[in-house]
Amino acid sequence: MKHQTALITGAGGGLGLEFARLLAEQGWNLVLAGRTEQKLAEAAQELENVTSGRVTYIQVDLSEAGSAQRLYSQVCESGELIELLINNAGVGVFGEHVKLPAEKLSAMLTLNIMNLTLLSQSFAADMKERGHGYLLNIASTASFQPVPLFSAYAASKSYVLHFSEALAKELEDYGVKVSCLCPGHTESNFFEQAGIADSEKGFFSPRARMKPGQVARVGLNAVFEGKLTVIPGFRNNALVFANRLTTRPLAAMISKRLTANP
Repeated sequence: MKHQTALITGAGGGLGLEFARLLAEQGWNLVLAGRTEQKLAEAAQELENVTSGRVTYIQVDLSEAGSAQRLYSQVCESGELIELLINNAGVGVFGEHVKLPAEKLSAMLTLNIMNLTLLSQSFAADMKERGHGYLLNIASTASFQPVPLFSAYAASKSYVLHFSEALAKELEDYGVKVSCLCPGHTESNFFEQAGIADSEKGFFSPRARMKPGQVARVGLNAVFEGKLTVIPGFRNNALVFANRLTTRPLAAMISKRLTANP
């Protein structure tokens, strides 16, 4: 894999930066994409000290319409051939759906669904033409059931899961591997951005969160091994498995009780 190039969205911190760290150790060239230039610059400086590959970054807000096309154009203009695309950027909005600001919902769905779909289309087309490549999309354990108070977020991640699995089958005969990583609660700024305060108790307790480095390693192993969908962590797998054993109305009721008092 040495000196091939990976593009990682949401790479300024959290899970995205952990993907970058692992790939840097393997000598990949890295293109970091994210919303905050300072965080990208700091990440790039860190990674340059541990990799034999190139590290560049592109500041882009993927919650804006048209930003996926701009990112793709910038990458193409740089001459980089992307062998691995990690669509990591994503955000959640917590609260009663009817009370959420429309602009926040629109930005979340643009980021989680529309631009992920368009980036997958553009870069996967290039990979198909070359006859090889990897694409890793990040969904969530929320993909597997309705989640009241996270209704639109969970639905967007369900889209990512089903889209990724379908795309994997479309591309598997052309040398392109597509995988979907479905993390549960992971240490990151996701909860602050979603408006959920840290608590020592309850469903969103920090004690129930996995380390982002652990999650990233599971995701990279999955895409390089050609796995369709992977859920990191025993607890997360157990929760998803239990969900399959119940009815959809019961799953929705349980989700409501778990999220009602974060």
